[in-house]
Amino acid sequence: MTLLEVDGLHTRFPTPRGTVDAVNEVDLRIESGEIVGLVGESGSGKSVLAESVMGIVEEPGEIAGGDIRLHGESLLDLPESERREIRGGTVSMVFQDPMNSLNPTLTVGEQIAEMVRLHQPVGESVSLPAEIKRKIVGAAKNGEAWRKAIEMLESVEIPEPESRATDYPHEFSGGMRQRAMIAMALAAEPDLLIADEPTTALDVTIQAQILDELRDLQDAFDTAILLITHDLAVVAEVCDRVNVMYAGEIVERAEADALFRDPQHPYTQGLIASTPRLDAPTDELEPIEGNVPDLIDIPYACHFAPRCPEAKRECYEVHPDFRPVGDSARYPNRPRGGESNEDHVAACLRRGPEEERL
Repeated sequence: MTLLEVDGLHTRFPTPRGTVDAVNEVDLRIESGEIVGLVGESGSGKSVLAESVMGIVEEPGEIAGGDIRLHGESLLDLPESERREIRGGTVSMVFQDPMNSLNPTLTVGEQIAEMVRLHQPVGESVSLPAEIKRKIVGAAKNGEAWRKAIEMLESVEIPEPESRATDYPHEFSGGMRQRAMIAMALAAEPDLLIADEPTTALDVTIQAQILDELRDLQDAFDTAILLITHDLAVVAEVCDRVNVMYAGEIVERAEADALFRDPQHPYTQGLIASTPRLDAPTDELEPIEGNVPDLIDIPYACHFAPRCPEAKRECYEVHPDFRPVGDSARYPNRPRGGESNEDHVAACLRRGPEEERL
């Protein structure tokens, strides 16, 4: 069953130099209980897409077009009071920097307990600030919300959760802070968890542990996950389906195994070629030449054309629509394998059925 539908989303930021089209006509689907990857270089619009879904785009940014539907209901039509109920409840987000996302003046356990009070029917007041309740009422350590906070810390494998719940964020390591953020996001038992670069700045051992825990938690809570990253190894490890984003647009989407087995868009091929692999070591990687373009008034139709080794004149003049590629192009009548199974498509004039290619 489709949980989240993003159709033609356009999020822009006016600046003195012109309008930044950070997310430009993006479509995205997430089915219940699956892990969907959103991958691309820094500056490609991944985080702005997540903020648009959450409804936290900072001014002067605005959603200028398209729709975002959760369980079939348009979020953009809801008043802000109802979106606040959804934000952190039905949809939760883990941000890139847990140290800046956690309140340094409150214990980790109290911050998780407050999330429980806000979004679960535990019968505990949220009208007073959490620190006042902890000091005066004592509700934090005696109530159901506190017990739930301990359970959530345990679920993300924080050692000695009863003791560590009384610690402050600065007393946690980077990996433990990230686990605490995941515990907080899952405390409301959301239908969708958006994880924005959850393994950034962690060493590889801790990264692997966090990814394993995300998979386990997705199974335990039946929560769909939108995993945002620039790390293809992370995507290959955990995702069911992948969307590749470049300069504000989705340029390729496929099931994860199809994308890595047979990447089609020149940008996706470049990302994979520039990623070191343990199973196929090489003396030299092949970096993508150039940089992500300035997103103000991009003058060429295919945003990747100036960096693309295959670009022709038409690539600069004709905006590429999605075309079936890979097995989807070779076997157009092949039955799909399941509810979340979708075609392999890429937005490239040089790809697709032979009769349609440049």
